[in-house]
Amino acid sequence: MQEKILFATKGGDDCDNGFSYAVELAKTLNAGIAVLMVYSKQTLTALEDTMAAVAFAEAGDTETVKWLLQEQEEKIKEAAESKIKKFVEICGKNSISLVYRTAFDDTITAIKDFLKNRPFIDMVLLSPNLSADKKGVDFKKLLKNITKPVVAMSLPVKAGA
Repeated sequence: MQEKILFATKGGDDCDNGFSYAVELAKTLNAGIAVLMVYSKQTLTALEDTMAAVAFAEAGDTETVKWLLQEQEEKIKEAAESKIKKFVEICGKNSISLVYRTAFDDTITAIKDFLKNRPFIDMVLLSPNLSADKKGVDFKKLLKNITKPVVAMSLPVKAGA
């Protein structure tokens, strides 16, 4: 079964929001799912790590700076792998194929690059954590750069009292 659905999500604790919808859609379309977990470049530069990297860089210790940044990227990848394992389990129970990639880039570039290598993707589903972040995705730019249909999911609105 070829993947037809690209589920794009921002990496983090809530990256699985909307995945159940992607699974149901895949079952309906008899399709597979490709997951793209996007981390912004800023994710790699937490304040403490930046300060430590600056201190080492000023001292001329570039190897330690590289090591700090690589260590941080590895921690992020480990957390992503944990979420991906859950996605694989869910898809396995539903007989849905799954491929995935983790990207450290802006969302539009990451999606565009992913689609270059995956011609069988028919639609892009943006998870609620991407579509709710007005600063994260410029929809006009996204639609200009991507020729596939884009569906932006949102979280249900809670009733006010």
